[in-house]
Amino acid sequence: MPETAAAAPASQARMLWVDAHAPEGGDGTEARPLRRLSDALLPDSAPRRVQLAPGLYPGPFIAPDGTELVGGSAAVLTSGGAGTALEARGSVSLRRLLVQGGAVGIEASGALHLEDVRLSGQRHAGLVLGPAARLEARSVVLEAGVSEAVGLLIPPGATARLSGVTFEGPWRRGIEGRAPASLVVAQSGFRGSVTALHLRGGSAELTDVVVSEGRGPGLYVAGGSLRLRRVQVSGHEYALLTGTGATVEAEDLTSVRADRAGVGVVNARASFDRLVIRQGGTFGGLQGVGAEVTARALRIEDIAGLGVSMRDSTFILDGATVRRTRDPDGTGGDGLQLRGGRATLSRLAVDETAGACLIAAEAAEVSLSASTLAHCRTAGVVAETGASLTVSEASVQTTDGPAAVASGDAQLVLRGFSAASAGEGLLWAECSAGARVTASDVRGTLPMLPCVQLVRAPAAVP
Repeated sequence: MPETAAAAPASQARMLWVDAHAPEGGDGTEARPLRRLSDALLPDSAPRRVQLAPGLYPGPFIAPDGTELVGGSAAVLTSGGAGTALEARGSVSLRRLLVQGGAVGIEASGALHLEDVRLSGQRHAGLVLGPAARLEARSVVLEAGVSEAVGLLIPPGATARLSGVTFEGPWRRGIEGRAPASLVVAQSGFRGSVTALHLRGGSAELTDVVVSEGRGPGLYVAGGSLRLRRVQVSGHEYALLTGTGATVEAEDLTSVRADRAGVGVVNARASFDRLVIRQGGTFGGLQGVGAEVTARALRIEDIAGLGVSMRDSTFILDGATVRRTRDPDGTGGDGLQLRGGRATLSRLAVDETAGACLIAAEAAEVSLSASTLAHCRTAGVVAETGASLTVSEASVQTTDGPAAVASGDAQLVLRGFSAASAGEGLLWAECSAGARVTASDVRGTLPMLPCVQLVRAPAAVP
């Protein structure tokens, strides 16, 4: 997004002084300031730079193109009506100001520059951009006064760049983007927003952002493109939830204490590098439905449900740790549960699960390699209901049940597989239901079952 231009160079702008405590009849000079801000905003005096003394300035106001408003520690623009406190037309710059009240705090149709500005008490929205507006905001605070308001509303075609911006209080949506041309948020925070970002279409990028103390999805995107770098979400329903058609790229995304699931990818595409999910709710850690998900260096810990749940999805996992899943409501507490779709899993470590460490079901095609599964309560790896599971160079260490299970008409392939401390042996297979097992280079005792085929590994070539 191009840098937003200043309202006008200081040498070209007319200088006006306004003091709410000045006597009537001032001419706008520093010695005889105007008393009313509206007198300094007449259209025929633009461009202008207006210096505001501390005080209350009752609005609403219209700032024409070329206006720069500069306040101090206590210059407050107020509006008690149902309209907009300040309407910015064209290129407008605001610095060191407080904007209080109004249905809308600031509405912009052109290039709006905000620095050290605080908005509070709005009933509908703090900031509203027009379709072609461009916003640049630095060191800005938007404080919610009512729970159904939106902090920043960005319509199709508008652009916004935020740095050091804080959204405080119960905004229904901190930022609502409706197909924005570009939204960039850096070094900013959301505390108490029901949803911090609600994006439908368009593109957004968040870097070094903290989201906390909300009730809905911390971040929601549908039909748009969302890029995340070093983002942390705590205490929301989901840290990240997608709708149909979304594309997500995330590096160093952290979810803590999600009420339902850490991340839910629904009918969308997502790529995660160093995704961390801790203390997730009963919907699990990482969840995918009809999705395409790639994850590298994934870490999931202390989940009240499934660590990873994928349904009818394509899932590629390279390097992951899933630890301590629980079963508070009968969902099973499995480490990974893959139903339908395809999955390729490598370098996976699963430890301390209330259910199985890995389940492939409902015709899922799953490949697992170079992995270690430990302290799996009910079973190590399970293939059921038409699934095809291939396990290569993997081990199961300690389970109350079998190390490997093939039930129903599932197909299970074990290559370079080993088990230790398996309470019900290395393998249980439901041959009568159509299960088929192929095993080679298996370290442990296999049961003599008609559906288990031993394949001798090819001799090494000298």
